[in-house]
This record gives sequence, structure tokens and C-alpha cells, in this order.
Amino acid sequence: MKWLGLLCMALSMLSYAGEKFDLGLRSGESISVDAYPANGDTLYLYLPSERGLGKGYVVTAQKLGFDDKAFWAPDLHSSYMVPKHRSSIDRFSVDDLLELIDYSKTQGFKQLFFISSGRGAQLALKVANQWQLNNPDADYLKGHIFHSPHLILGKPELGEKADYMPIAKVSNLPVYLILPQYGTKYFRAEEIMNVLKKGGSSVFAHRLKGVNGGFHKHNEADLSKPSLQAKDNLSDIYLLASNLMLTVSPPQPLKFKQVAKVTALFFGEPTLRPYRQKHSIALSLNSLTGKKIDLAAFKGEVVLLNFWASWCKPCVKEIPSLVRLSKQLNQKNFKIITINVGESKQQIEDFMKKVAFDLPILLDESGVAVKDWGVYAYPSNFLLDKNGVIRYSYRGALEWDSPVIIKTINTLF
Repeated sequence: MKWLGLLCMALSMLSYAGEKFDLGLRSGESISVDAYPANGDTLYLYLPSERGLGKGYVVTAQKLGFDDKAFWAPDLHSSYMVPKHRSSIDRFSVDDLLELIDYSKTQGFKQLFFISSGRGAQLALKVANQWQLNNPDADYLKGHIFHSPHLILGKPELGEKADYMPIAKVSNLPVYLILPQYGTKYFRAEEIMNVLKKGGSSVFAHRLKGVNGGFHKHNEADLSKPSLQAKDNLSDIYLLASNLMLTVSPPQPLKFKQVAKVTALFFGEPTLRPYRQKHSIALSLNSLTGKKIDLAAFKGEVVLLNFWASWCKPCVKEIPSLVRLSKQLNQKNFKIITINVGESKQQIEDFMKKVAFDLPILLDESGVAVKDWGVYAYPSNFLLDKNGVIRYSYRGALEWDSPVIIKTINTLF
């Protein structure tokens, strides 16, 4: 009878298969939507991140169908023929998405929840705010579910407190944050929550320990056991989030002012940048052996501090060059100290079995140093002179043994 049970399950999944439709718009554009219908009156509108939709949402959408919740995933990148890039979100039309929401109401839905991640959260907030302003007496929109939302304005310098997008400060709908431990937003939860509360939003944070960022977008075969479990539970998390947000009565929406786009500056060959923030910051963390290490003990040496994590691909990419740099400058008063963010001793030791990494490692398990040093992305690097003064910094990965980098380091001896 086992085959009969499997057949019934397969037939049930087919009943919640996606049905693609193209919505023609007044602008002359059309939006292609991957729709998972259901018998209920609730719609989850899944807006893509800057990297697109992925295909990881399919199983979750099907599971929601069993609970009579419909799921729409508009493929904006393909619809607008826009490459998947961090700037792609700015190229999608808010007006077109307002029309998609209006269309969803004609299909009999009574309430809509947004789901998005990364920079897609900016788009969801803008669309929701404008729809509310256009429909002041409607309560169709019920809230946002955000995976690790990227709401920072521009690209803050290392050590500088980040500012946030104006739209994040005027949101009034409730927001449910899903924050995997191995993601850059995990230790910024309170900061993000405080920004979203400025417009009246009630904000809830769901922290997922041991889970990798982007788990909701990846295929099951690519996930660790904790991430796989989190993804398997994702439909239940969405239902929990929705029920929680339905208990909230949001205030009236505020209108936000669009600010000029922050233009990225390009400096040619990557090199260390002069550090212009607070020049002396305390640091005291445990090493892998449990010994407390204080940065002040290294006065008299030039020190390179490197914030990293094993799940961060650019971090892993630059490790060989850090090792080579250490060997090249081993005759000088020079020290590389790496700071692992949020991972356990066992995870780091397992990683070191796969990668040649014989540099000192300190553990920032609770993200204290990340906040003290103004780190918003990994890897992040700080170069200190012999007096412990921060002289240079770099956000991102470098080839540390390149001549231009070594030349800069040598000026501090």
C-alpha cells in the first residue's frame, strides 16, 4: 500500500502546482507571475531580491496551498529584462506593482502579505506605502515578512554608523523579520527593528540559530541540516508570522520623500582606504584555546584585523593571500589577527581542516566587536599602526600580498 500513499501525495502536490500568467499593464509592460492558487482569501506576494526569485520557494508555496493560502511570485527580472544585480531593484516600476495588487483584489483575495529578502524589502516597503496612500480607507495589506532585509542607505564607511532608506522609517505595517545566524543582518536585528518602528510598524524578530543566509532560496540538496530543517518549517513560520501580524492595528501611513541615489565611487585598483572615524577602539575576545586576547597587548606592532566567517565566500577567497602576507612580512613587527563572527569553535576547527589557515583567530560569538567596530559586511579589515591607531580600512576582499597593499603597510613600520 506504500505506493498508493506516495501516489496520493503526488496527486495532492499536483493540485497545488504553479500556474503562470502574464498580466498586461497600462504602461505597456507585462509582468509574468508564477501563481500557486488556493481556496482561501489570503495571498502571499513574493517579491524578488536583487538576485531574483530563485526556485527555492516552490515547495513552500505548495505547502501553503494545503492551508488554503495562495502564493504569487512575479518574475520581475525576466519581465523587465533586467540583469540580476544589486541595483536591479531600482529599475522595477512601483506603479506596475500597484496594478498587480489591484488585480489581485479582483481575484477575490481579502488580505495580502508581502514576502521578500535583501534589497527586495525596499521595493516591498515602497509599493505598500504608495498603495496605502492611494487607498487610504482600505486595509487589504496586512504586513511584511522579510528575510534578512537590506535597508541600508548607500555604502557606509567602516566604523561609520549606517543610515537607512527613508522608506524604512515611514513603514506602518507590521514586519516579521527572519534572521539566519549565518547572515550579515543577524547581529543588526535591534538596529533594523528600531528603524522600522519609526513609522509606527510593529516589528517581530525570528532568529534562526545555525541556519545559513539565503536558505529559503536554495535547493534542498545545497543546504546544511539546520538550514534544511528551517526551510522545511518555512510555511509554518509564514503562517505564524501572518497570524501574529493580524493582531496588530497599524497607524495611518506616512508619506516618504525619495532621496537622490548614492553613487558608488570607484578608485581603480582596490587598495586600503584612509580611516576617518574613531581611531582607537577597544577589543578583547577569546581565542580558540579560550585565552582572553586584548588588542592593547599588540602595541609596538602593526596589526591587521580581519573580520570573517566561513560561510562568507569572499572571506574564504581572501584567506590564502592573508596567509601569504603573513609569511612575507614575518621578519617585521607585523601581526594579522582574524575575528570570526558568530561561529562556534567546532565549526571553525572543521573549516580549518579544509583550508590552510594558520593565523590567530578570535571569537566574536555574540557580535559585540562587530557593533563596536562598525562592521556591516564581511570581510571587513582594519590596519593599525604601532600605537594602536586605526590608519586604514577596507570593506570587502583583497589580494593582501599585492604590491600596492604591501607598499601601504610598509609605510607604518
